[in-house]
Order: sequence, then structure tokens, then C-alpha cells
Amino acid sequence: MNKNRLFYYMILLAGLLLWSCDDNDNPGEEIPSEGKALLILNEGSMGGNNATLARYDLQAEVIDKTYFNSVNEKGLGDVANDMIQYGSKIYIAVNMSGTIEVLESATGRSIRQIAMKTTGDQSKEPRRLAAYGGKVYVTSFDDTVTRIDTLLLTIDGSVTVGMDPEGIAIRDNKIYVANSGGLNWDNGYDNTLSVIDLTTFSEEKKIEVGTNPNAVQADSQGDIYLSVTGNYGDEPAAFKVIRSGSSTAETIAGIGSPQKFVISNNRAYIISGAYQEPYRLVVYDCLEEKIITDNFISDGTGIAIMYNVSVDPLTGDLFVTSTDYVHPGDLYWFDQSGKLKKQLSAVGINPSVVLVQN
Repeated sequence: MNKNRLFYYMILLAGLLLWSCDDNDNPGEEIPSEGKALLILNEGSMGGNNATLARYDLQAEVIDKTYFNSVNEKGLGDVANDMIQYGSKIYIAVNMSGTIEVLESATGRSIRQIAMKTTGDQSKEPRRLAAYGGKVYVTSFDDTVTRIDTLLLTIDGSVTVGMDPEGIAIRDNKIYVANSGGLNWDNGYDNTLSVIDLTTFSEEKKIEVGTNPNAVQADSQGDIYLSVTGNYGDEPAAFKVIRSGSSTAETIAGIGSPQKFVISNNRAYIISGAYQEPYRLVVYDCLEEKIITDNFISDGTGIAIMYNVSVDPLTGDLFVTSTDYVHPGDLYWFDQSGKLKKQLSAVGINPSVVLVQN
């Protein structure tokens, strides 16, 4: 493995100690119905080839921690970074393995494994996913965004962006991609957000947003929000907004050290935390442009290291995952008032995205 890649992943995890959603404007999707299970994506450890997909049955209240393996009689691969549902399918980006795993959402059965490889047969290192208009878009650490046709389940386009793109959001016929430059840490990170025209699938421009941008989301009025990680030193993390029609990133004060976040119903739920700075879940109203609460969790539930946050689009319930980067982490399920409904322990290594399976 490239030395810079290994170091970047190490410093990224370390940076979380020192301090990926809604479907981003997908018309034509079915209205969410009451779920029958939770699907929990566990990234696994880099090089461990131990990513997993767990399933928690909401009626029987039992968990299958090796759900993907059980259904498909194979493993998921090495570092599963992201998962989205689009129509009747689920898409999982498996970073080091260089694959997009496509599942039938109702059964978890693998329909297709799409290879994400360079011309030299190396992994493109797919990172984050977004979907719109019958296409799934994938950011990869080979500095590209790949387009996948969801009917043929084949790659039908690619565009070069900035260095080591991470988060991606789609809004108003534009794709917004955070160029982190994380693998280029020794020569300086990237600091831009690429804007791609959805129709021509070409990069229109780059907007300077701050050092090492990461997660990206959009609200209903077309404002683009992003977390900027900084350099884990003298350049701190920040939460920023690019207002609709603007090309300037404005810092939103009072968030602390933002990490991953999700926007649902025009509210941003932002993980904020750092080494010797307790983790908390900040809630920001995107329309009123103000912080609603600096700690969504209202019942005193403590989470040492928050890793990711997901939302149930039907109920508004929040799912917060925790990790110590070594042992299987936990899932905390909160209602809209911030009270804990259930805790699932040791669901997998580095538990991340949670989806409601219908």
C-alpha cells in the first residue's frame, strides 16, 4: 500500500480524536414506509478485510451481525466507507477492495459487484455516494467522480475533480464534491469544493472553502453545508455554508470541532468533538440560520467518541454510532426529543451508516 495512504488513514483517525444522509434531492423515490429492520454498515479496519453489514430486526428485536455474509456467502471486503438506498437497491462503497456492492434492499442479496479500478487494476478507493436521476455518483481517491447507471449497473462516465475527494451532495442540477487532499498531507491538503454540472457531467469551477473539506450536504433552499477538518494543528475544523447562488464559504460560529453530519428536514445534526473536548451532537436550523441546541442528547447518555450520525426520514429518529477504532462499536438510537430508545452493543468495527430497511 502507498505509504501516504496508510499515513492519511492513520492521521484521519487520530484527527477525530484530536477534534457521511439524506438522498440529496432525489425526485421519484418512493415515500418512506415503516421499517422492518435497521441495516448497520461497519467499515472494519484498514487491511483487515473485515467490513460487515449487520441487520437488527425491529419486530423480533434480534441482530444478525454478519447479515451480508449470511445472505451472500461471502465477505463484504476491506473498509466499507458509505451506503445509500436508491429505489429498490442499496449501494455500498468498499474502499480498499475497490468495489461498489449493489444489494436488493428487501433481501440484502447481492445483485452486482461493480469494479472500481484504475487502468493499472489498482483500487480507485471509492469513498462517498450520492444518487439522482437514475444515476449513482461515487467519489474516489483517484481524484474522480464516477457515474453509475442504476438500470444497467455499469459505469457510464467519470470526471476529474480535486485531490482525494470525500463528501458529495447533489442539488439544483449541480454536484458538489469536497476535495480533501488527505493523501497529500505532507505537501499540503486541498482546500476546494468542485462544482459539477449534472447535465454535461463536467467540472464548472472550484470554490475555496478551507483546508481538508470532508462531509457535504444540501438543504431545501439550495444552500450547501460542509465540514472542514483543517490540518489537525494550527488550522482548526469549521462548519461552513455556501449560500445558493454564492461562491463564498461562510463559517458558522458556535459548532466547535465539526466532524460528520446529516441534514434532514432542514436541520443539520452535527457531530462535534475532539481530544479532551467532549463529543456532542449540535443541531442547526438551516432555514432560521441558528443553533437550536448544542447537545441534542437530552437524557444524559454519554458517548465517548461519536463516529457517525444517520436519520430515519420517516420518524426523525437519530442513530449515532461510536468507536474506539479497535473493538466493535455501539449504536445509539434516539427519538426526536433526544432520549435514548435503544442501544445495540458491539455491532461491528467502526460502525458508520445506518439505513432503515423497509
